[in-house]
Amino acid sequence: MNTNEPIKRIFQLYIGKNFSRRGKALFGRWLFAEQGQEEKNRLVEQVWKQSKGHITDETEQDWNRLKQKVTSHPHHLFLSVWTKYAAIIGLMLLSVGGTYWATLHFTPVRQADMVEFFVPFGENQQITLPDGSDVWVKAGSLLIYPENFKNTDTRTIYLTGEAAFHVQKNKEQPFIVKTACMDVQALGTTFTVESYPNDSFTAATLEEGSVLVSLKQGEQRSVILKPSEQLLYSHNNKAYTLRNVDLSYYRMARKGYLIFENATFNELVSEIEKKYDVSVHYNAKKYAGASYNVKFSPSESLEEVLDILHQLAGLEYTIKGNNVIIN
Repeated sequence: MNTNEPIKRIFQLYIGKNFSRRGKALFGRWLFAEQGQEEKNRLVEQVWKQSKGHITDETEQDWNRLKQKVTSHPHHLFLSVWTKYAAIIGLMLLSVGGTYWATLHFTPVRQADMVEFFVPFGENQQITLPDGSDVWVKAGSLLIYPENFKNTDTRTIYLTGEAAFHVQKNKEQPFIVKTACMDVQALGTTFTVESYPNDSFTAATLEEGSVLVSLKQGEQRSVILKPSEQLLYSHNNKAYTLRNVDLSYYRMARKGYLIFENATFNELVSEIEKKYDVSVHYNAKKYAGASYNVKFSPSESLEEVLDILHQLAGLEYTIKGNNVIIN
């Protein structure tokens, strides 16, 4: 596993997104923590090069106020490294109308204060959160959450990728999963959220209880889901659709099954890449318009999966290391 991958995914999750003040504070603390500074420096420079046109005098003024607060703490050596990128760092962290740091007493957070749980491609893992809630985390996914939920009004989790949640009830502390496009809030329930950075959609699927889905773009609506309902939000047209789904597929998926119902070839390939940590190369036009209904067990190898697809669809393939070439 690439040790820098979680850092890259945190940047993907936060940069350019419309997160709350609390969410930006969480990102700011992580950004200023000492661990992984070399990779953070590289990514900050990358964001700077892409965003020069968005820097304003007001941004630089806010950065100077922020820097005065930060430099009062002993751990501020990184500031000399980031001086040339000061404005863009301020832009990444500031809320509209001024810096959110004006209301915070800045103290660099210890690494243990925030948990970064990353599952690389080729794996699925289950964890238990500090409140006792269980989470099934899919390949290529990242969860960010506090080490504990003490002295917080909510139990807020940040997700990029896909995870299923079985939430412990606590009416005093609502459980919220935040992604770039939607927030999903539950009091006590079982649901799945799917939000991979490169996908064209974000989805929330409810199994038990109820959830409130709040969209951040487009129609800006809030939708309460019923069991067996799925909200599918399109990144392209900023609109959502509701549909009923077969929950047995989601329960089996948590056990490691790959299940496809009227799936496109692109969707099928994407899931294979995540589960087996491979890159699949194929002619998209050749398979456009086709749909697939197939189920693979957790124990089946990559070769066995491809052999089944060969029998079903006449697919010819070659495996070279971590690459699959489909003819």
